Amino acid sequence: MKIEVEKIKEEEIELTESVKVAEWNLDSFDIKFIDNIELDCKFKRVGREIMVDVCVVTHRMITCSRCLKEAKHTLKQNFTLLYNINELGNYLDLNKGIREEILLNFPMKVLCCPDCKGICNGCNANLNIEKCKCK
Repeated sequence: MKIEVEKIKEEEIELTESVKVAEWNLDSFDIKFIDNIELDCKFKRVGREIMVDVCVVTHRMITCSRCLKEAKHTLKQNFTLLYNINELGNYLDLNKGIREEILLNFPMKVLCCPDCKGICNGCNANLNIEKCKCK
C-alpha cells in the first residue's frame, strides 16, 4: 500500500486494499497463507510524524504442532506504525512494515484449536478423535 505523503494531513484518511498473498512471500514449512491479505489503514499526521493504524486480516492453512492436522485459521491483527516525515520521500510505502509485523507475530507453535490434545507418544492415536490405545 502506497500513499503520497502530502495527502496525509491532521485529518484522518482511511484506505483499504486487498493484496495477493503471493506478492509478500510469507509461507513457512507449517503455515501457508491463502486468499488475499486484507488491509485497512488509517493515516494521520501528528507533528513531524505520520501515524498509521493498521488492521490486517490473513487467512492461513496451518499444520498443528500437536496433532499434525491441517486447519484453516483467520487472524486479525491491529497495530500502529510511526514514520518520521523527514525520512520519507514523496510516497509512504507500508508493505515492508506491515509484512514485518505479520512475520513478527507468527506463533512459535501453531495449533488447530486452543485445546488440542495432540498425538499419543505410545500408540500414535490422535487424542482429539480417539482414545489412547496404550495399556
